[in-house]
Amino acid sequence: MSGHPTKPPLRITEADRLPDAVRQFLLDHFEVTTDARPPQDQSAPFTQWDLGPERIALTRLREVHEHSAGILELDEPGHEGDTIAGRLKILDRRIRCAIDDLFQWDSWEVRLLHPETNQLELFVSHNLAPLRIGESIFAAARGNGITGRVAATGQCVLTRQADSDDEYLPGLEGAQSTMTLPLQLGARILGTLNVESRDRSAFSEADLSEALLLGRYIAAALHFIELVLRERSAVDRQTASAFRGALAHPIEKLERLGQSSPEVEAIATELREAMDAAGTGPKAVLATERDLQPDEPDPDLQGRHILVADNEAVVVQGLTKLLKANGVTVTACDGGAEAITAFTECHAKGQCPDLVITDIRMPDRNGYEVFRGVRDLAPQIPVVLMTGFGYDPSHSILRATEEGMHAVLFKPIPVPRLFEVLKSAFTD
Repeated sequence: MSGHPTKPPLRITEADRLPDAVRQFLLDHFEVTTDARPPQDQSAPFTQWDLGPERIALTRLREVHEHSAGILELDEPGHEGDTIAGRLKILDRRIRCAIDDLFQWDSWEVRLLHPETNQLELFVSHNLAPLRIGESIFAAARGNGITGRVAATGQCVLTRQADSDDEYLPGLEGAQSTMTLPLQLGARILGTLNVESRDRSAFSEADLSEALLLGRYIAAALHFIELVLRERSAVDRQTASAFRGALAHPIEKLERLGQSSPEVEAIATELREAMDAAGTGPKAVLATERDLQPDEPDPDLQGRHILVADNEAVVVQGLTKLLKANGVTVTACDGGAEAITAFTECHAKGQCPDLVITDIRMPDRNGYEVFRGVRDLAPQIPVVLMTGFGYDPSHSILRATEEGMHAVLFKPIPVPRLFEVLKSAFTD
């Protein structure tokens, strides 16, 4: 069955007793008519309403509302909620707890819609096989499975017999039924929720209504985190701008003095470059002119060959300049697919890089896919993953760590930490 019915009829007794969020949800999705409680029945609690041919308990929808509302509580004792990565981990746990408490779903996943690439990136899942290396799902009406269709159209899909749907992409082995719905806030789609079962006709319209309510809370939590991320990025830029403004005059004085003193000129240049690097936010490599023009190359790095992959040019350029200044041969790649191809070509020539540094979140291939591409050809080559804000939508860090990844670097990357990781990879 495809497509959630448009405004199905719904009769509710005492709608004013419903929680605001539940009442609004019903008004959004059903053609609601309300009934007053009969005078002789004022003391009896109302427990159910008619929804098409089915009877759904009001207490059940209240239960879904109450448990789902907990998803929005993204602060916990301690400091985990102080970072974007921490809030995402809390949200991961909240979603798992809500689903475990409310439903008997054994296999499900939540994917987030990347607003720039239209890619549906895995956020949290349970008992569903991950996509194979090189596979991606995009929001598209055709060619990207049921999940891609739901993200593109905003229409829910119930599949009674998955093996009869040409759009179904295998997730659960032996799956017979699926329920897929958009994570929607207003008119905006932020992602998808997909549930699968080995039983035929496992999901009803009532299940879909409950899942939609859960999905609204997940979407609201994701939107909140997105707003926090935007605000922090804006604050970083404003702070950097304020520092540059406050230090501009003193640095100009140093530069004037530096016209007659090379040492003072070098200090002024280093201060200006340090401010510029700090102001680029989580994409930066925090290198100063002293790092980029060392008196002599680092002996532990000199002569090495390192492959660098990131779709952010500022990161690739920063790492390339820094590593070359220390005698390293650099193969620079602007994406994961290019990195896998470049490594394969180097391997075929017998000129494998000594180490690979790759971002975890690139549009074409994620960090885990690059890691697997390297590991399949040359398991002895260490791989280092990079990430900004600790955000790991493909679970690259978890999956690669379990399979022997060397280390993780968090942007902005301090040079001492970078060198520490590289040297440990060459000496372990």
